[in-house]
Amino acid sequence: MKKLLIFLLFSFAMISQAQSLKKGYHGFADVGYCAYISQFKPSTVEVTTAHGYQFNPYIFLGAGFGFDFTGEYKWGEVGGKAYNKRDAKVDIPVFFNARANFTQTRFSPFADARIGAYVNNDGNIYATFSVGVRYALSDNIGLSLSAGYEIRKVTVDQLELISGSKYNNYRMEYYYRDRPGEKLDGFVFRAGVDF
Repeated sequence: MKKLLIFLLFSFAMISQAQSLKKGYHGFADVGYCAYISQFKPSTVEVTTAHGYQFNPYIFLGAGFGFDFTGEYKWGEVGGKAYNKRDAKVDIPVFFNARANFTQTRFSPFADARIGAYVNNDGNIYATFSVGVRYALSDNIGLSLSAGYEIRKVTVDQLELISGSKYNNYRMEYYYRDRPGEKLDGFVFRAGVDF
């Protein structure tokens, strides 16, 4: 029993040992997955990186970019054609990043906010707000897991129908037009490393 108590006290001391992030340059690299809750439900895997300045052990401000690999998706059907659709694309977000660490312990909870826009595919809004925990490997190197909410807008192709007339033998004609600003929100889960 005495050995178990000593082991538990030693383990607690190792876990709660102070890990203070040093002032200066700091960077992050993350891999994530977004599960969307809107009517469109594509699968998206994202890879992001952010770089900036660690003002003290608690506050980081910087900027970053990433690659969102979004699969093809379709919604609705009219005459055997998808009513709304979007091809598989790689979207590139550019964002400002703020992170707040709440403690200086080896396991530190944090909150993270990213606000920006996509620089391709019509440049729609990109924003995520997440909370997580960081495990410090050293003063400036750590691993993190987080979960949050992603706000995103995309342009989809929407089916349009032209009714027939005597000039085209009364045939119905279909074509797709861009519909910008379609909401694509969801829950994002990330694993990352900071350095």
